[in-house]
Amino acid sequence: MSGEAKPQILPMPSSLSMIRTLGLIAMISGLLVVLVARYTEPIIKEKERLALEQAVFQVIPEADKAMSTRVSFALSEDGLVRLDQETGINEANLYAVYDESGILMGIALQGAAQGYQDVVRTLYGYDPKCECIVGLVIMKSTDTPGMGDKNTVEGNKQFMANFDGLSVQLAADNNQLAHAVATVKHGTKTGIWQVDAISGATITSRAIGRGLNQSAQKMLPLIARHLDVLKVNN
Repeated sequence: MSGEAKPQILPMPSSLSMIRTLGLIAMISGLLVVLVARYTEPIIKEKERLALEQAVFQVIPEADKAMSTRVSFALSEDGLVRLDQETGINEANLYAVYDESGILMGIALQGAAQGYQDVVRTLYGYDPKCECIVGLVIMKSTDTPGMGDKNTVEGNKQFMANFDGLSVQLAADNNQLAHAVATVKHGTKTGIWQVDAISGATITSRAIGRGLNQSAQKMLPLIARHLDVLKVNN
């Protein structure tokens, strides 16, 4: 037995060699992530643009996509700027919908607030005549499936009924809402500015209400200043 060859023990790679190898792997992985992100970014933006175009007509109840016209605007404290119909939609924060005669039918605006897992994003329709929200679409919600996700929220007819005339009337000074949009516990709604929460999905419901309130408090006073310009599509 003493004549048997002893197994060779290979030397362990040096720490520096291991660090170099791991660094190379990390660099290649990072490069691949960047390349994939750059490749998919325009695809994702195009899908978001198309989804937004569809949603604009959904949140204005009387709008007929075949007969109505959507015009994108950028609205800020500095003023109202009309944007190109196609390229401007990604920079816009206000989408006006006009009938075939060029008369304003409603305005679509975006809302966003932190939900349970991520930001819940909405698009809502605003009718200046009644100073109320007349429609809502969930653009993004990754909250719990079956409770706070997009399909569940939009499939809850009782909850969606909140946005068929939700009051966002401005105060007398036109600088803020007369009543802040507030989400209340399911079954306790008493005001036309309140959102009756979905039972079991209170966090998502509050995120939607909070996003609407923040958007309306900021955008509606600005819209009031430029409403005469918005009323007719020239």
